[in-house]
Amino acid sequence: MKIDLSGKTALVTGSTVGIGFGIAKGLAAAGATVVINGRSQDAVDSAIARIKAAVP
Repeated sequence: MKIDLSGKTALVTGSTVGIGFGIAKGLAAAGATVVINGRSQDAVDSAIARIKAAVP
């Protein structure tokens, strides 16, 4: 199923690792603007870089 979330914003807590990261990446792939949060700025920066690399 293809979902278009263009123009939508999603906040995913715990989105730097595990299930939260997977959900954030999936939402980004569907076109949503994703707000990432985590325990440290380094973890957030890493998650953002990994999502940007995976989602064109």
